[in-house]
This record gives sequence, C-alpha cells and structure tokens, in this order.
Amino acid sequence: MTNQTTEPQTGSTPANATPSDPGEVLLKWRSHPLAQGGKRLWIVVAALVVFPVGLTLLYGPFFGLLALIILGGSMAPYFLPTDYTFYAGGVESRFIGVNRRFTWEQFRSFYRDRNGVLLSPFPQPSRLENFRGIYLRFGTSAEEVMRIVAERVKRAADSPVTGSAGT
Repeated sequence: MTNQTTEPQTGSTPANATPSDPGEVLLKWRSHPLAQGGKRLWIVVAALVVFPVGLTLLYGPFFGLLALIILGGSMAPYFLPTDYTFYAGGVESRFIGVNRRFTWEQFRSFYRDRNGVLLSPFPQPSRLENFRGIYLRFGTSAEEVMRIVAERVKRAADSPVTGSAGT
C-alpha cells in the first residue's frame, strides 16, 4: 500500500504571497532620518540620554539599562538606514538584514504624510493597516515614490475585487 498525500488546491494567491521574480527595478532609495538631522536629532538623542539616566538615578542601573535597550530598539528606524526598492512586480524593504517583499496586488489603498506613504491592503481605513501594510519613508525621493505608488496601487485598486486608492 502506498502512502499518498495531496495538498488542497486553491484558486487564489495567499495574502502574504511574494514575487519570486520581481522583474525590473523601477526605483531604489535609502531613508536615513538621522543623516537628515534637524531638531528631531537633538530631541531623540536627549530622550535616549535623559530618560535612562533619570531611571538609573531613581531606581538603579538595571532599570536605566532596560530603558536604554527599549528606547534604542524602538528608535532603531531613526538611527539605522532602511533600503527600499520598487520592482515591476512589487515592493521590497530591507532593514537590519530583514527583507520584506510585497506584490503590488496586495495593496488596495495608500495614505501619504509629510515623511512617507503607508501602503495598505485594505480599501478603506482600518486599524490593522499599520500591522498588515508597509510604511515607506521618502528620504529624498518623495516625488518619484509617489508617482510610482499612485500608478501601481491605483492599477491594483481598479481591479474588480478591490477598492479605490486614496491620496
């Protein structure tokens, strides 16, 4: 008797599908907020120094070190660069050796702010967007990023199963 196993076949692609061959590179850029400096640099550095020192003085070195680790980890995207790549088939984000890749078809809407754009898998605003979507910091490429996002996400949003892209 032979043991055969079959996997169920589905007619749709999973929500976390990634392009195996993303195609041609449309745009590559790096976002490094620390390198852009400004007032924010001093505010972030002050928070990283003052808060752990205050906790060390009040509660001891363990809590000061713990605060430094937690604050440093949460502010890592500010201190370390993130590389983004737009391909014909999707978007890739690289941060501290972690690659995240999405297809354009996964996004149904986008929301721009002054620092970047949030690509969302939902046609309307949802509380889950920040967990299921991806936020792309502009760096110095705001106009090119928005041009490609508007073109690619709008195209995906115009398909019969999806909603509209917002700006």
